[in-house]
Amino acid sequence: MQMSRSSVLLAAMSAQPTSTSDLYERVGYGALARIGLIPYPAFRAELDKLAAAGLAESETGSDGSTLWKLAR
Repeated sequence: MQMSRSSVLLAAMSAQPTSTSDLYERVGYGALARIGLIPYPAFRAELDKLAAAGLAESETGSDGSTLWKLAR
């Protein structure tokens, strides 16, 4: 069974904010390849789609990085 992009990304998130690069590593190269999100800009765009749909939230960390977490 093939998982959707959104389900793979949401499964990697939690209530704790995580940086974009840490989420990329958490999902892993194999899963990213299966869902077609190896290019970092494509991965980031998919995260933005989840936020726009109200499924994820983003904030800016103290170092300027974008942090992601599941929407409440």
